[in-house]
Amino acid sequence: MSLEAGSALAVALGMCAAAAVIEGLCAGGSVKARFAELRQPALSAPLWVWYIIGALYYLIFGFLIYRLLAGSGDHALTLATLALVAAMMIGIALWNYVFFRARNLYVSHVVASLFPVLDIALFACLLYLDRLAALSLVPYLVYRAYAVWWGYGIWKLNAPES
Repeated sequence: MSLEAGSALAVALGMCAAAAVIEGLCAGGSVKARFAELRQPALSAPLWVWYIIGALYYLIFGFLIYRLLAGSGDHALTLATLALVAAMMIGIALWNYVFFRARNLYVSHVVASLFPVLDIALFACLLYLDRLAALSLVPYLVYRAYAVWWGYGIWKLNAPES
């Protein structure tokens, strides 16, 4: 697959913008209130840091999409990798629904604990297709380890008393 640079950039920006809108709709308007009511584990990032993490996430995923669309690698694997990226972005949006709207910390932790399987699959595909794109995913992979730990801590600290 090889789109012109401008077209690849437009599609990457469009996919990220669409995912951000879906994430926002899934999270709803009470993100700040939801964060304020939860007991946080030690070393929790404040809400403003989560916004920076979100921006970096879209920067990384936008770059990945761009590289995949502009590259000339294996067409079938590139399409499968783009589908994986789209599925991951939709999965993260749905996680926002479970965490913020449904307020189910246990399910949000279980779902977040499964994301690393997709993360590793994406990393493996990128290693084959585009090493620079794979390297750009490394900060996200480090973040995912933190996010799984954080989700577990949030769930345990806020679990209803039996």
